[in-house]
Amino acid sequence: MSEKIITCDCGAKVRLPAESASRAFRCPQCKTPLALTVDSLVLATTSVSAGHASICPICQSPIAAGEPCVTCPGCDLIHHRECWAEIGGCGTFGCKQAPAVDKSEQSAPAPLTAWGDTKRCPACGETIKSIALRCRFCQTEFRSVDPMSAADLRVQAIEGDQLSSMRQSVVALFVVALIGACAPLIALISAFYLIPKRRQLAKCGPLYMIMGWTALGLSCAYTLLMLVLFVAKS
Repeated sequence: MSEKIITCDCGAKVRLPAESASRAFRCPQCKTPLALTVDSLVLATTSVSAGHASICPICQSPIAAGEPCVTCPGCDLIHHRECWAEIGGCGTFGCKQAPAVDKSEQSAPAPLTAWGDTKRCPACGETIKSIALRCRFCQTEFRSVDPMSAADLRVQAIEGDQLSSMRQSVVALFVVALIGACAPLIALISAFYLIPKRRQLAKCGPLYMIMGWTALGLSCAYTLLMLVLFVAKS
């Protein structure tokens, strides 16, 4: 079976895996959830009109007027588009569009909360699926499926700001280290800044780790070269 390319509403060409155990998928460009059928076709996104209330069979919450939703081609039930994309298929037990279940002993057990269990978003207070990593109402993202309190969310935001600040500092150190004129100073700053925060640097991602340690290495190399030239002239 060859790989298939689909087109997202944003116009991006998305390459689907040739063999995918799950149809839970998002556009890598716009992050929009893609509701795929068993034939890897993208379901058309629609919305229910006011006065035509419907219950999503996955999250068991009402589908409000104007919310992005899709209709299952197998059982004709309306789902939240986000819910369909989250579990990779229809929420109706026995429907041919429902996600396949791997019953092998090697497969990881499916989360017990995947079918209808809910939690409350700590940011907006709305009820969302317990397996959700992002609130479909306020778009707040969570680092874990475990329920979070408002205090946990504040800690997550603070840590996110700290990582963002560190990424900016690493980029600045890297750019200045390429110049070489201030090598001794940059070497000291890099050593005192990066070494104590090496664990936090690792959380910034591989690119920033490379830039940070490269800045330290380059500044040390330039400093050594300056010392050699100074000794040679003396």
